[in-house]
Parts: sequence; structure tokens; C-alpha cells
Amino acid sequence: MLGFILLKAEKPGLAFQVLKRCSEIVPKDAAVWHNLGKCCMDLRHNDNAERAWKEAVTLDPKWAGSWDGLGLVALRRGDFAKTIEYCDRAIALEPGMMDSMVNRGMAYLAFRRWEEGWEGYRQNLGSNKDRKERIFGDEPRWDGTRGLNIACYGEQGIGDELTFASIIPDLIRDSDSVVVECDKRLEGLLKRSLPCDVHGTRYKEERPWLNGTKFDARVAMGDLPRFYRATGSFPRVPYLKASPEMRLQWRALLDSMGMRPKIGIAWTGGITETGKERRSIKLEQLLPVLKCDADFISLQYLDPMEELEQLEETHGIKVHHWSWAHAQDYDQTAALVAELDLVISVTTTVALTAGALGKECWVLVPERPIWMYCTEGEFPWFDLKLFRQNGKWPIDEMAEKLREKYARPAG
Repeated sequence: MLGFILLKAEKPGLAFQVLKRCSEIVPKDAAVWHNLGKCCMDLRHNDNAERAWKEAVTLDPKWAGSWDGLGLVALRRGDFAKTIEYCDRAIALEPGMMDSMVNRGMAYLAFRRWEEGWEGYRQNLGSNKDRKERIFGDEPRWDGTRGLNIACYGEQGIGDELTFASIIPDLIRDSDSVVVECDKRLEGLLKRSLPCDVHGTRYKEERPWLNGTKFDARVAMGDLPRFYRATGSFPRVPYLKASPEMRLQWRALLDSMGMRPKIGIAWTGGITETGKERRSIKLEQLLPVLKCDADFISLQYLDPMEELEQLEETHGIKVHHWSWAHAQDYDQTAALVAELDLVISVTTTVALTAGALGKECWVLVPERPIWMYCTEGEFPWFDLKLFRQNGKWPIDEMAEKLREKYARPAG
């Protein structure tokens, strides 16, 4: 009971010590192992969580929560077949188990099973801390009815918001009016790109623009795909428009560096929960690419200066990094990307930005990708060139194609 209380109090480190001791005293108690698995997951120890939950279902095969946990571990590893298997077990034991329905939905999407995938994906809207529902008055959730006044809001990370916002032109076409509420960092970019009112008040309680406005319905950006992308039809059309003034400033800076191609690079993607370890690479792994005849510009959202200095000191290769390109106003990042000749990236937000801008982008996709990149085939949302990992990263292949692309004519 003490371990459970500490777990609920969001003290997983203490809870782990208590429950670990508990598992030694009563090693045949499935509940102890289940809660120990939850501790390990909170501590981001996926392997230990898996071991604990497997012990729980060995002791009690009807423990739905542990099957659900195993489904989450499999999803975080990008093992979508196992995700579906475990989530099916959980849902069979406890019909309507929300987390399993969501996790199974993402696994379905990875396999391009769009309709059932989006149906599962929608289940945790408003009940998950990462998908908070915004309510503007007494309006209901949108049910797909055309010709209404709609409030559309972002409810996930910036990359998801930029991707799902590509569907808003469809929503505008089918509605009497649409107002968008987004992350403040995206306000300028989306305001310029979408033919509707846009307000960057997503995280604010006060919304002066609302001023008594009544909507017929509200819809989360992440819920739009089930209405418009359930058949697998993705237009893959760029929709973002970078700031002309900011583009001019970046153009002047890039031109001052000389005539070589200007290539943006990003080598870190995601967080622990979204597979950062398998999605990211070390900067030095890009050496075959960085040795090509071009000027390279860092598009890292985290401060990479230590890595860049080490690279220059060891290999004599300079990669430029301008911190103001990654300011709170995402307009700066978009404008820089728009002025580059090419972007080379892992699966992170800047790759999605490039796709939404219509900028050529080569993406290193891990063997077990996040669901959005699917398990095979082209990227559904935008025209990105995917270099899928197959045992090892295809960086040499990418470097060869880069040399071919920018080869100087003989003589």
C-alpha cells in the first residue's frame, strides 16, 4: 500500500524501492509486479518495466493492466505487431481500456490501417495530459457536419501541430468559418499560411479574442485525420508560408558565405518516451555527409555547441549554428529552412517543417520508426525522401547521392 501511495504521489523512485522489497517478500503477488512495472515505466526503465509486467501476467494472465503496459513498452520500441498483440489481450479482458485502444491505434497507423487507426488514436483526447481538450463555450465536439462555425485547436507537440494543421484547409473548405488556436510559437507562421483567424493562446487561460464568440463545434487538430485521412488519401501538398522579411535576412547571411550549397542538418529527435535513443545519431556519424563540398547549418533545437566545437577541432569541419534561428517564434526556423538548398534530418520537427514548406528534405528513418513514418513506403503527409535504416544507417548512401546531386561539371 505504501508503494502504491508513493506511486500515486508521483514519487516513482521511492515507490520502486518499496515495491522491489515487496516483490522479495511476496514474489507471487501479481499486483506488486504490476505496480513495480508502472514505477519502472515512470523512471523510463523500459526493460525493467517489461520484466515486471511479464511476471505479473505469468502469475495472473487476466491482469489487463499489465498487458496494457506491455503494449506501451512495445509501442515505445516501435514493435507495432507486438503492440497490437498485447493491446488486444488487454482489451479482451477489459473492453474499452483507453490506453490500449490508443496505443493499438498508433500501431495500426504505422501499418497504414488508417480508419481503425484514427478511431483508436482519438480515444484519449481530453483525458490525457498530453492531449488536453480546449473548450470555448458550450459547443460540442465536431462530428463532421459541414457548414458550421468551428474552433480548431492544437493539442500536442509542435511537430504534430504543424503536420495535422495541413488538414485545416480541408476543414475551411467544408465549414462556414474556422478559427484556429495554436501554440504561441506557431502563431505568425500559421496566420500567414492559413486563410482564417489564428490565435496563439493555446496555453493561456485568458483569451480576449474570444469575447463572447459562439462556435457550433470544436475540433482538435489531431482529430481531423479521422474525417479527412481515413481512406489513405494524403494530398502531400505543402501549405506553410515562411516570412518574406525573415527569408530575405537569412538569404543575405547565407549568400555571404559563398556559392557552395547550403544544407541544414539535424541529428537529434524526440524524447525518451518517443524513442529518442533509436531516432537520434551522433554528429560524427554524419562525417561521410559532412565531408561533401557544401556549407552545413545546424538545425538542432538543443544547444549543440560542444559537439560542433569537438567536430571542428577533430576533423576540421565547421557546422554553423545560430541560436536565434531557434527562438520562441518558430517563424525564424521556418524562414531559415525555406532558404536552404536541402535539409538532412532524423525524424524530428524540422523535417516535418521542411515538408510542410515544400523544401527538399532527406530523412534518416530508424528501423523501428515512430508511427507517423509507417513501417514501409513513402511518408504519407509530405514529400520527404526517406532513407530507412536496415541494420545500419544508410549514411554512406546518402553521402553518395549528395555528391551526385551537387557534382560540378567537368572542366
